[in-house]
Amino acid sequence: MNRTAPAESSQAEREIEKLVEEIDRVIQSEQPHQRRDLRMYASALIADMTSESSAQPSEPVVKSERRPFGLIAGGLALLAIGGGLSLIVPQIGLMLIFLGVALAIWGAAAGWWTMPKRDL
Repeated sequence: MNRTAPAESSQAEREIEKLVEEIDRVIQSEQPHQRRDLRMYASALIADMTSESSAQPSEPVVKSERRPFGLIAGGLALLAIGGGLSLIVPQIGLMLIFLGVALAIWGAAAGWWTMPKRDL
């Protein structure tokens, strides 16, 4: 049996307790109206760190290349809203149509610009 594991575990637990006491000391040294926000921030940081550490590091993280289709979709949504609104309030509707077309063109240009170049 491995008898050093409990000693290492208690050492880790003591270190964690020291860190928690340090965090509490820092929070208590701040103004009373900021303490609640600081506690929530500390809790969120710890939760983020534990969720990141629980992920298996052996799995490679693949970052997908995000294309700017959100700009095109936003432009088309403004275009549709502007088309309907132009029947009721023409000035605002036409402005939304113009903005929708501009946003869709911008998104298409950004998608073309960031598209990886392929040798044919």
